[in-house]
Amino acid sequence: MNQKAIFGKISLTVLSALLLFLSGAENASAQMDEVVIVKQKARATIRPKAKPAPRKVDVVRKVSIVRVEKKSRKNYKKPVISSRSKVMRKQSVSRLEVQLLALQLRLMMVNRDGSESEVNPLATFTPNDRLRLSVKANQRGFLYIIRQKSPEEEGEIIFPTTLVNGGKNLVSANYEYVIPNYCPKDIIPNLRDCALTLFPYNESPQEFFTLIFTRDQLVDLPDDVNNTRVNIKNLMTAGKLKPKILIDLIEDSNQDLVSQTGDTAFAVRIVNQNPNDNEEIIETFVLNKLKK
Repeated sequence: MNQKAIFGKISLTVLSALLLFLSGAENASAQMDEVVIVKQKARATIRPKAKPAPRKVDVVRKVSIVRVEKKSRKNYKKPVISSRSKVMRKQSVSRLEVQLLALQLRLMMVNRDGSESEVNPLATFTPNDRLRLSVKANQRGFLYIIRQKSPEEEGEIIFPTTLVNGGKNLVSANYEYVIPNYCPKDIIPNLRDCALTLFPYNESPQEFFTLIFTRDQLVDLPDDVNNTRVNIKNLMTAGKLKPKILIDLIEDSNQDLVSQTGDTAFAVRIVNQNPNDNEEIIETFVLNKLKK
């Protein structure tokens, strides 16, 4: 092989390597841009949505709602296509006489003796505080709770958990679920330690708890974590949830949320009052902390 041919082959190899490098750099840059965009959207999207109700919503009265099929739901049905016209048929509108979705949150402080006392969720907490969440839905459905240090960070799925409801996220109507609960005494001997411990202030000046209550199971979230992904010592699952999943769920929802007082003075009840999209409640509660 002459020198010219060798030089040409080397040049082609170098050019291919350069193109491959530039392509990789471009892909890496695109991925970085996507991460930045997701973080920006997370700060604007994953936040409290409910406004105080101008008048109390009756969550017991049944109303006519329109069922909305969504790709994020496990019961999603693909649109039927006509073999003749190849035109999408309009799905028949499914109406249902049910109560509007409502979800109540109470925040419990765990005392030194392991007993509980209800506190105002709007209070300011310290990292030494030990807390439990008490959640109650007004009807049967599927509950998910995600905890984040900040909206743009990955979340921890703290419900479903093996510590409550046998690891399942299907919850009964008007039953209060306390998270965490039923901690194994051989691992957590002190009842006071069966609680959520807040992150240090320098890691997280605020903590974000997003509650999701749906009529149907979600595709991207677990419905049963029995014997899997559970870290009992930390009293939360090891399941990570990317912010983009929460963003997509929120953006896909036409919920109209209002808040009102629940069963107790500090209880907060969230109601989705939109009868045309009453498939879910997705609400974020922010816990503020003192710098100590």
